[in-house]
Amino acid sequence: MNEDNLSLTASSYSNFKDKYLEIYISQDNYKEKMINIVEPYLKKNLESGYILGANDLKLYYEKFIVKKPKANIVICHGFGEFTEKYNELIYYFIKENYSVFILEHRGHGRSQRLGMDNYQINVENFDYYVEDFKKFIDEIVIPDSRNKKLLLFAHSMGGCISTVFLEKYNSYFNAAVLSSPMHEINTGKAPKILANIISKAMRVCGKGNSYLPGQKPYVEKKDFYSRSTSCKERYQYLLEKIKKNDNYHSGGSSALWYIESLKATKELIRRKNISKIMVPILLFQAEYDTHVIPKAQNRFADYAKDCKVVYMKGSKHESYFERDEIAFSFFNRVLSFYENSI
Repeated sequence: MNEDNLSLTASSYSNFKDKYLEIYISQDNYKEKMINIVEPYLKKNLESGYILGANDLKLYYEKFIVKKPKANIVICHGFGEFTEKYNELIYYFIKENYSVFILEHRGHGRSQRLGMDNYQINVENFDYYVEDFKKFIDEIVIPDSRNKKLLLFAHSMGGCISTVFLEKYNSYFNAAVLSSPMHEINTGKAPKILANIISKAMRVCGKGNSYLPGQKPYVEKKDFYSRSTSCKERYQYLLEKIKKNDNYHSGGSSALWYIESLKATKELIRRKNISKIMVPILLFQAEYDTHVIPKAQNRFADYAKDCKVVYMKGSKHESYFERDEIAFSFFNRVLSFYENSI
């Protein structure tokens, strides 16, 4: 496993701040810049629609096609997320002359919901996420790819979906970025073995579609508190998006979702499956990640043919949505990796 530590100290960030601000959107006046600069630019390039996924489920997608792309980036988002969460990142990708494609997973955003209410995240079989993703690439991405390379960007649960995809279908992508991939779930205060027993008991008792204990429907957040980022400005921008759009109101998971995710993470980390991946991978680990556990990521990196681990000092789960000194380092490394992969 190759590993780098990556962060900008206060002094180094100060030295390069002006250079970074020519390229990236600072957290200073973030909302104003996103609304006046980024959103109009994205809207001008946006095309959207629906496809039918596994079991004919209706799935929403967006694509941003540039005239002469140097490559194509496909985004696989995380648990409870949606396309607009990636506005800033998509903006940078387009500005660097990449066409960008993003699918909202089943049970998320404007895609068809599957839970016991409009908020719950549920899935009958984790492989449905993978097959949905394949249909999206086959039906939407490849026809608009201009025969250019496909590059993958996957975060958290999307990292789990994408890892399974890369193991199962290893000829689609030319390189992959895995941001805090969900290779093992952090169950928090509840021991993992207890969470496993409870979720399986719930399924046996016919309660698999109920919320896992500790998981709840959507509740509007009023104050800044996030296990995922320490950047208040980026967080508040996102929070306003969520408040204004009922489609973005996601709650916790069902017991069945947890069981299916557990099965997926157990399989994807097997050495025989990891060895099937043929593409170079850049894997980001966050120092203060409380959503996923790094041990499984390290095992994955050890057994992968070509995987570089980047340790994001000072970062919570979402390095791409962090304070400038963290996020800018993340963006630099991602864009450099893609540039060297085409």
